[in-house]
Amino acid sequence: MRRTYHGSCHCKAIAFAVELDFDGGIRKCNCSFCRKTGYQKSFAAFDALTLTHGRDTLREYLPTPSHWPPGDIHHYYCPHCGVHPFSHGVLAQMGGDFWAVNIACLDDTDEATLAAAPLIHEDGLRDRQDAAPAITSYL
Repeated sequence: MRRTYHGSCHCKAIAFAVELDFDGGIRKCNCSFCRKTGYQKSFAAFDALTLTHGRDTLREYLPTPSHWPPGDIHHYYCPHCGVHPFSHGVLAQMGGDFWAVNIACLDDTDEATLAAAPLIHEDGLRDRQDAAPAITSYL
């Protein structure tokens, strides 16, 4: 069921509201970005996220082409606390524009809701977001 959640970075300089449906799962990926940042995500439609505070504060990390094809994904972060609350992507298989929301940044979720969500592993290291890597225990 789709519900509105509120989130922020650690220092609260950036805040947002987003409609998410955890029935779609929480995704853990083994790509270098997700592994190194501890990013676990849930996908949202492009019109489902509203930045409520910190538009001028928000910074964008654009991966080099060796890490991700340019233009496909934009990772946003707070320059004060370093937290990455969400990323914006454009992929045909996702229906165009979408948000990948870092679930660690949601302020009003509860442990039971997160624990009940299906866990989906992505083999982003091999650019296979549609398949789990052979080993997932380290994710």
